[in-house]
Amino acid sequence: MNIRVIILLFCLIVFVGGKKVHRFRLERRSHRHHKIPHAHLHLQFRNALRRKYGFTPLRTVNAVNVTSEAGKGTVITEPLINSYDTNFFGVVSVGDQSFTMQFDTGSSDFWVPSSHCRFCIKTCGNKFFRVSNSKSFRSSGTPFSITYGSGSVKGIVASDNVGFGDLKIQNQGIGLVNISDSCSVFDGIAGFAFQQLSMTKSVPPFQQMIDQQLVEQPIFSFHLKSGSSDGGSMILGGSNSSLYYGPLTYTNVTEAKYWTFKLDFIAVHGKGSRSSHSGNKAIMDTGTSLIVGPVLEVLYINKDIGAKHNKTYNLYTVSCESIPQLPIIVFGIAGKEFFVKPHTYVIRYDNFCFSAFMDMLGLQYWILGDAFMRENYVEFDWARRRMGIAPAV
Repeated sequence: MNIRVIILLFCLIVFVGGKKVHRFRLERRSHRHHKIPHAHLHLQFRNALRRKYGFTPLRTVNAVNVTSEAGKGTVITEPLINSYDTNFFGVVSVGDQSFTMQFDTGSSDFWVPSSHCRFCIKTCGNKFFRVSNSKSFRSSGTPFSITYGSGSVKGIVASDNVGFGDLKIQNQGIGLVNISDSCSVFDGIAGFAFQQLSMTKSVPPFQQMIDQQLVEQPIFSFHLKSGSSDGGSMILGGSNSSLYYGPLTYTNVTEAKYWTFKLDFIAVHGKGSRSSHSGNKAIMDTGTSLIVGPVLEVLYINKDIGAKHNKTYNLYTVSCESIPQLPIIVFGIAGKEFFVKPHTYVIRYDNFCFSAFMDMLGLQYWILGDAFMRENYVEFDWARRRMGIAPAV
């Protein structure tokens, strides 16, 4: 049997104007956007994810004073498309040309394929940017290179107007990709981390939204859904309290590069053991499908849930029939407990099921990806450098 596995990143979003909230219905595009990569890509994903977090050069920049008055700007909500619970994406315009994009809180750059990326166009079937079709396009000619969990891209830095629904960013710095080494279920990536991570040395899209007074509040939020093509939504400029239970629990960002915070512990309910070392550092990353951590800690968690290591794909598998009997995983954050149920932390494709807890050699902290956020609503407060978390509806 041809076993296929998924492992990638995620996300997408858009907001609306004034007191009115616009919702944009997104349809499945081509079969390309729902194709599961072969399992061997899992090994490439692991290595590329290590480079993304361990070897990405950072550039120091001055902090930006972000202020916003209530009533100014807009709040936009756009539904996300869910591809096999491992990729969440939507549509953004660049120079009035539409692209399917992933919204990645684990990176800071915005890029789309160019007409020179033959691999993107012919092999991957991506849409590409046509320079001649945009009157607002400007190129700096400066080269850039970025490594993600899904692979690497290279190209030149440019700028153009970028649209998230009715929200239009003027002169957004973008990367035009000429070379790519892997295919994704989306055309490009929109980074929502802080500017210190920008490899194109551009101001990130959400900071531009704040600076250009396009959003009502300097806040964006994610509500991811499981089990259907309706992937939930991303909200630019605010939150939606109807999408979560109870109050938000806030945790401060400890380093404004990635969305880094303190994780109190991770526990397997009913096992009595709590895991989390290395200063309890964690990163909230919508661009990572799974929950990634240090080798030994991931080993113990997978052992407690009865997962067995699969040497072929270097991941932990479980019996699909056992999912209803598996324990809940508990995450301690800011003195509160948040839960991820087995039907969420087990990724299933046909009769092949594997644990979303993946180890990465050399990693000394945790990366909480979509497997955590499909159970928990997360608000990203740019101005106050904090995140608010609550159980998702």
